[in-house]
Amino acid sequence: MIANQNIESMSHEALEELQFSRLQKQVRWAYEKSAFYHDLFDKAGVVPDEFRSLADIQKIPYMERSKLLETSIYDLLTLPLSGVLRISRQGEGNTLIKMYTSGDVARQMEMMTRVLVAYGINETTVVGLLGEASDSRLMDVQYALEGLGASVMLMGSNMDNIIELMTKCHVDVLISDFRLITQLIVKLQANGDNAQDLYVPSVICLEETLYNPMRAYIDRRMNVNTKTVYNSSCLGCAGIMYQCRIGKGFHINEDYFYPEIVEFGAEKVITEPQRVGELVITTLTSEAMPIFRLRTGQAVLRLDGECECGRSFIRVVAPTEYEGTFA
Repeated sequence: MIANQNIESMSHEALEELQFSRLQKQVRWAYEKSAFYHDLFDKAGVVPDEFRSLADIQKIPYMERSKLLETSIYDLLTLPLSGVLRISRQGEGNTLIKMYTSGDVARQMEMMTRVLVAYGINETTVVGLLGEASDSRLMDVQYALEGLGASVMLMGSNMDNIIELMTKCHVDVLISDFRLITQLIVKLQANGDNAQDLYVPSVICLEETLYNPMRAYIDRRMNVNTKTVYNSSCLGCAGIMYQCRIGKGFHINEDYFYPEIVEFGAEKVITEPQRVGELVITTLTSEAMPIFRLRTGQAVLRLDGECECGRSFIRVVAPTEYEGTFA
């Protein structure tokens, strides 16, 4: 199923028009409202009113995670705190603080709804959310689930409590990340229990990479086919990119994010299909904290041709898993 047929199946030409319109607004907004981007654009000679096509995005310097870490969040922020609806700590180790307007939250919920619908979740589904809501990305999932009318089981991260909930209440889909689900399997094993006895039909993992070697372990131990939803602590939301349900790569929500594939360690944009490069992502609608040309460090190649699922958004795949189709 497709949640937003008009957007997810729109023509390539119409999508490019939408992306360019949003890019113009995003560049102008960031230049006028953010001290960081005003300075960055001036130094790079970027003039927002001179953008004439999507290709002009290449005038903007690339962004690295390290640069975001060393920049004050208030220099990145485009509006006063009175306009901020949500503040969240993102990632492990060197964490980032992300802020969101009400519009940001609404768009993130809509984007995540597309992902959930693509995976067959509806008002009859019972979904267990494993993790802490202090991470805004998990809140996006919760709100989108509740908007769909699904039954949501908030499980936290205490493994004993989680096991009690899952043994007393049936769960159709378990949503978390690879680390916490692996911890759940290990805890069950330590208790002398088998993870397969939970009878969870589906697992969805929010992950900052397209491929995690623990996926095969979880599939085997829980007897499931784990799906990955790509998210980023730098971009601050879930649902950026998700596996096509019929197994043909990852779709990117291109009306909200503009993707580029560039040479590793260089600046040249790769336009040829099925050539490996680094995924670079630009936000197109972020109000509180826009991000331009973020180098994700994720190796991908682009898959061309129409997708059988009916979505027209670009598809990419991790080179380690490319065999023409996903398993």
